[in-house]
Amino acid sequence: MQGEGPFTLFAPTDQAFADAGIDLAALDTAEGKAALSDILLYHVVSGAVPSTAVTECMAATAVNGQTLAFTVADGVMVNGANVTSADVNTSNGIIHVIDKVLSPTDSPNNIPRTAQCTGVHNSLVAAVIQAELLETLQGDGPFTLFAPTDQAFADAGIDLAALDTVEGKATLSDILLYHVHIGSLSSTEITEGMSLQMANGDNTTLSLSTGINGANITSADVTTFNGIIHVIDQVLLPPGEGNENTDGDSTESSEDEEIGWLTYVLIITGVVILGVAAGLLYTRKQGNGGGNQTKEYAQGGIINQLQPIEASSYTSQQTETQSYDSGYGQQQAQPVQPVQPVQPVQPVVAEPVALQQWTDANGHTFRKMDDGSTLWWNGTDWQKLG
Repeated sequence: MQGEGPFTLFAPTDQAFADAGIDLAALDTAEGKAALSDILLYHVVSGAVPSTAVTECMAATAVNGQTLAFTVADGVMVNGANVTSADVNTSNGIIHVIDKVLSPTDSPNNIPRTAQCTGVHNSLVAAVIQAELLETLQGDGPFTLFAPTDQAFADAGIDLAALDTVEGKATLSDILLYHVHIGSLSSTEITEGMSLQMANGDNTTLSLSTGINGANITSADVTTFNGIIHVIDQVLLPPGEGNENTDGDSTESSEDEEIGWLTYVLIITGVVILGVAAGLLYTRKQGNGGGNQTKEYAQGGIINQLQPIEASSYTSQQTETQSYDSGYGQQQAQPVQPVQPVQPVQPVVAEPVALQQWTDANGHTFRKMDDGSTLWWNGTDWQKLG
């Protein structure tokens, strides 16, 4: 430390050493001196770094080879330690007084902080905090994070305020963990069609051309203390979150089943229609008995709904009935034997004929009759409506 330098020393106060519980007497061994040396060298940067050169999210490499992280939002801080006195100039460097001892095992350059410092992942970091995953992603890892940008969150319409409930946090946690792979995966290790299991248990599909599940990787291999970040332009939704990632075979199979079922229904419908048509043609050929046969077909469920019933058979019946009545009237005018008077014959009343039949949305079947009345089927016989 008396060398030419220049060095920048972040110098903890006596109180900081006391707060850290560092016992120099206990470290007066070969192993203790090595550990103490590593701690001290983590407070030294090779080169002069004045406070005016420190910027938000700036990082610097300490002499022991590990990273120091800086923020300036609430005053200059290094790894969470406050700079209480800055820019103490010396002949071979600069001293910044800090209120904590920095530990090499607490590197701040983890995945959440790195994402926060990009400036385009504020929504992602806020979601991680809300879903209570911050401590997890600050762990040892290694993790691989596919990090959607703020614009990706906006495009997906994810409203963090609406998810600030127990159920919402569970949903949000599932979505976020679908972006995390437990393990380190660099871009050079990605192969076409590669399946990758994510921290929530679901799989994603990687492509050299379309990224992950169709989301483009816009920036790859951002190295952090506990893993790798790949920036993507879409939010990935797990299969259970309304955007199910099914493969093409499953989709095609489903479509084939639907088409096959539709074909089956159309064939059955066609057979029924042909049967109805044949029945109607047969009915029309039966003359006087046509009305009764039509009734039998309807009661048997053969006549389909909304099929008009021809009135020609009814016309022929009416004509024949009129001829019979006319003939009968002439017969009444003839003399009869006085000993065996002929009893008056009751006139034949033509049965009303159905002109049209239909079924409404509630499943009730109706008939419009030629006499102006309307009948409905009660499951046993036809009743006059109202």
